[in-house]
Amino acid sequence: MLKFAVTSFCSFLLLACAPVAVENSTQIQIEGMLIENQTQMWVSAVRLLVPLTGNFVSCGNIAPQSMCSTTFPEVRYTGNPIEITWSQNGQIYSTGEFVIQLPDDLDKDRPVGVLVVVTGPDLAGAVFVQHSD
Repeated sequence: MLKFAVTSFCSFLLLACAPVAVENSTQIQIEGMLIENQTQMWVSAVRLLVPLTGNFVSCGNIAPQSMCSTTFPEVRYTGNPIEITWSQNGQIYSTGEFVIQLPDDLDKDRPVGVLVVVTGPDLAGAVFVQHSD
């Protein structure tokens, strides 16, 4: 039941994300990424790309209802649009470019992670998350 609630909340957050520009002066530091496959099929070659810079983070194969996570040296969030691409059932999907909206309650003095959620063959999104102390 708890997993369903968390999954539903994450899906709601993804739908609430709007392509809103973010000030370049933002000092948010990103320290890693978690990719969650909420579908009933394998997902592969999941990639979060920053088209402006060419930088990307990716995970290979993610089983149904599973996750993949990665950390990397902290990088400053600049508000550039991102694009998420993935392959599922032999077909390649893309979100197109969008900007991750900063949550109002984000502690800008603590690093964040990016949560990418694939919820269907043609639906994915991303939100910033912080671990509570």
